[in-house]
Amino acid sequence: MQLSGVRFLLIDGPNLIRRIHAAIPAAGSEQIIEQTISSSLLSLSRALKQHTPTRALCAFECGGSTWRHEYFPDYKKDRPEMPQELHEIFSRLQQEIHDSGVFTLSVAGMEADDIIASAAVKAAAAGADVIILSTDTGQAQLLGPGIRQYNHFKQEPITEDSIEQRFSVTPRQLNDYLAMVGDKSHSLPGVPGIGAKTAASLLETYASLEEILNAAEEIGGRIGNSLAEHRDSAMMVKKLLALRTDISLGQTLRSFRYRKDEPAF
Repeated sequence: MQLSGVRFLLIDGPNLIRRIHAAIPAAGSEQIIEQTISSSLLSLSRALKQHTPTRALCAFECGGSTWRHEYFPDYKKDRPEMPQELHEIFSRLQQEIHDSGVFTLSVAGMEADDIIASAAVKAAAAGADVIILSTDTGQAQLLGPGIRQYNHFKQEPITEDSIEQRFSVTPRQLNDYLAMVGDKSHSLPGVPGIGAKTAASLLETYASLEEILNAAEEIGGRIGNSLAEHRDSAMMVKKLLALRTDISLGQTLRSFRYRKDEPAF
């Protein structure tokens, strides 16, 4: 299927809703639920008007463990348990968003990021202009021809330049970088003795984590020894951070046509 001329908006549902939920002033649980739902729908409505997609998909998660938990049981172990009110919010919003003309999708064992990555790569390969609506810099690894990312809350794009300014590495090197410094948000360890500056410096000399690990003896000293000792752990973290682009969505890309004639939010 050729998608030349198609504008495909991919919405990170959990990212959008959690950000809004966290910003709702403390109040009774029912009030927080209703305000989060109404604010999320308004925010999504603004995004649809701004980006004028011809196709749109809002990715969600099924809950429970994912392939990453099976691979590494401590994945996200330090994150607090999701508040019960968020369970109701996700359930109601998934249905309301779908009823309003935006296709919603969750895939068992997968995170919303993996759904977005698989849809983005497939659509871009077919010629679509893909916009990922998320503040998650982990999705910047997808940036490239046909795939852009937009921070809806700051009203600015997340670009290759902005990633390089923040991390001193390219988007393609983000997972290599985090495999060395660690990723606390996902409870993933780094390589002891390697901080942000050292990781960025190594990636300036060597193109990837694999090249760095293969050069551990050449690098030598405390850093080289630590890289050699924690090689397997670093490779595991890189694998966990890599977004899946090969999962079956169970739908053709035509299924994600934005149904503008549905009732407005």
